[in-house]
Amino acid sequence: MSLAKVFYQKIRFRAVLLCWESFVLAAIPICAFGQTSEQPGKFAWKPSGFENLVIGGASQGRGGEASGSSESEVELTPQYKTKSGTVFAARGVLNLQAASNVSGISSGWNLTVPELSLFAIGHFGRIEIGDRAGFPQSLVGFTPSEIAFTSAEFGPESGERLDPNGGLPTVFLPHPLADRINDLTYLGYAERFYSDRSLKLIYVTPRSRSGFYGAASYTPTTDISSGYSLNGDTRTPDTGLRDAENPGVFRNITQAALVWTHRTQNIDVSAGSTYSYATTSAGNPIVRDSNSLSEGITATVHDAWTFGLSGTYDGFSKQRNDITTGHSSVSPYGVVASANYVEGPWTVGGYYQHATALSVTSQPSRDTVDIGEGGVARLINRNHDLLGAGFYTDVKLFASLYYYRFQGAESSSVHADENGPVLLFGARFSFF
Repeated sequence: MSLAKVFYQKIRFRAVLLCWESFVLAAIPICAFGQTSEQPGKFAWKPSGFENLVIGGASQGRGGEASGSSESEVELTPQYKTKSGTVFAARGVLNLQAASNVSGISSGWNLTVPELSLFAIGHFGRIEIGDRAGFPQSLVGFTPSEIAFTSAEFGPESGERLDPNGGLPTVFLPHPLADRINDLTYLGYAERFYSDRSLKLIYVTPRSRSGFYGAASYTPTTDISSGYSLNGDTRTPDTGLRDAENPGVFRNITQAALVWTHRTQNIDVSAGSTYSYATTSAGNPIVRDSNSLSEGITATVHDAWTFGLSGTYDGFSKQRNDITTGHSSVSPYGVVASANYVEGPWTVGGYYQHATALSVTSQPSRDTVDIGEGGVARLINRNHDLLGAGFYTDVKLFASLYYYRFQGAESSSVHADENGPVLLFGARFSFF
């Protein structure tokens, strides 16, 4: 029996997780008074969450009006630590997003469960099963990390972010244009399926004395790539475009990573490579299978300067020929370079990204985007105790200027050459 069939037989696992999520939501008010300590032989609660509020505008965005977005997330991790040190835990996440312009003509909201998982951590490493992103947050999620090597540290650390492929600046662009840009921006930042949240099995090895460790995950199918959608409403019309890089369901997705870290008194270095492979559905018009390779390096000097460089190449994928022109499609690739500086409560930084791939439009052509972003942030809760001694809290104010230039196939709603700035101001509150 194939591994995929075994996974499908275990699909009822999701129903169990959804029931557990209902219990989580009922328990949040009880646990909100504080976290319980993690002691061997005892059960502990680990609640955490954040609220991001952002206002901004773009020269091309939502009719030229100012717009706003908010994102709220609550996470609960009940866990049990054995006397030998092994931790058994579960995690459920509830996320609410909303966005609107001043007139309310373009607005919407969405309530989702982006993660439901069970995991164990011990001398053997980490084993996890559930609906979640490709690797644990020890590898992907809080950049710069060992897998995502470039970042915008002045922005939110989770949710929609200012990082490359973070999705926050494009919220303020017209939706057809935002879709075309978002399809490209994983290139240079990470491998193709790093953020897919479908059901998967994950293993992370222990870290060796020399600083090496690895990870692998398997996903039967990308059926719920953004998590469970519980409810939502939008007055923004659909773009009508298929996702340029993920047009349809992928199957048998395998992801792997190898990482090396080295830390000294003055400099910390992380370098690594991630790879993903997937087969596509028969109806995919462009890709027969997907091979995505990403590599990068991050260096932090004197705990102040952080430099990152990373690249992604998907040219190993088996492409279908362009029937219209008879030419093979272009090889998708991207590069990102970032720099950030931290001094006390202040953070400043920025990044540059170049990415290109084949679009999925009526006449396929090369889509290319160049992005530059700079920003500043300030922590205003330096005691980290807004919720009392039971929680660690952060409050951050941030601002950024994002400039893009997009070139590609012209459609009824996207010109062949578009460029412009997006100016953002925001605040973030988080606790754990």
